[in-house]
Amino acid sequence: MKNKVYIIWFLIVLGIFYIFIKNWVSIKSILSPFFVSILMAYLLNPFVRYFTSKGFTLTFSILTVFFIVAAAILIFSYYVFPILIGELASFVKVVPEYLRELNSVLNHFKFNYLSNLPPNIENAVEKNLNALTAGVASSVDTFFKSAVGMLKGFVDIVIIPILTFYFLKDKDIFLTQVECLIPLKYREKIFSLLFKVDRILSKYLRAQVYLSIFVGALTGLGLAFVKVRYAFLLGVIAGILNIIPYIGPILSILPAVAIGLMDSIFKGLWAFAICLLIQQVENVFVTPKVMGDSVGLHPVTVIFVLILGEELFGVWGLLFSVPVAAILKEVFTEIFLDK
Repeated sequence: MKNKVYIIWFLIVLGIFYIFIKNWVSIKSILSPFFVSILMAYLLNPFVRYFTSKGFTLTFSILTVFFIVAAAILIFSYYVFPILIGELASFVKVVPEYLRELNSVLNHFKFNYLSNLPPNIENAVEKNLNALTAGVASSVDTFFKSAVGMLKGFVDIVIIPILTFYFLKDKDIFLTQVECLIPLKYREKIFSLLFKVDRILSKYLRAQVYLSIFVGALTGLGLAFVKVRYAFLLGVIAGILNIIPYIGPILSILPAVAIGLMDSIFKGLWAFAICLLIQQVENVFVTPKVMGDSVGLHPVTVIFVLILGEELFGVWGLLFSVPVAAILKEVFTEIFLDK
């Protein structure tokens, strides 16, 4: 009888999984505001806890945090957003010209330097140069299509703050409902493990934010110092791409160097040197230390799991290998080492 029950439950789970995969696009569209709201609530919860510890009510604390976030967004929109939009609009206008100049530089390089190479090497390099040009054009096109797609998410922008408010306000109710689903004899151990996972993820997310701000700010200031055009925009791009360890920093260097080269070879070299210096400082000294302190892993372990994650799962492995390794460490410790 038990075997039949297990088979039925297995078939039900398998059916749900099949429906989930089959309709992933629609499900993702429906669930995305909930995922974003949960993430926002997760990031804002420490600030809400701070205000409640000062004696404020939960609702007032949430509204206070929302007000601070809204004020920060308004300040950003008033002082920073116009600069970003101005640089972006200007960049859009000159993209075709930049692509033509880039193609001209690549052709000059090809005819003046590749002609001295053996035919097989010349063909291989030429093929990669052509792929690079096509890739730049494709990336620009994809970026602006994505930007247009983001403008269509106005409804999500309205829904997300509302969902975030309720996730913050009623988090204890949600935890109680989860607690009821866990058998009593496993409850204490599972919640102990969940609290450790929560601590790891919260520290890791804060570390990612700090690192991105560090790289974005220094890249923007450094490029502005040597008068590279669109320095602010390039700094923002570098900060966003820095979320992807190793690969992201390399991708952020390419547009800075390309735009610098459009003015002069020396400005391109300065842009490369500045970006490389910032990325090396971040990768060698800041990232392993900050990530290691955040997730309780040795810097050597952090570097190893990043390489392993990229090899096995590509970009997703780069994004999630460190927190997953830290969580697995806690699970192993909780199950096998704790008495």
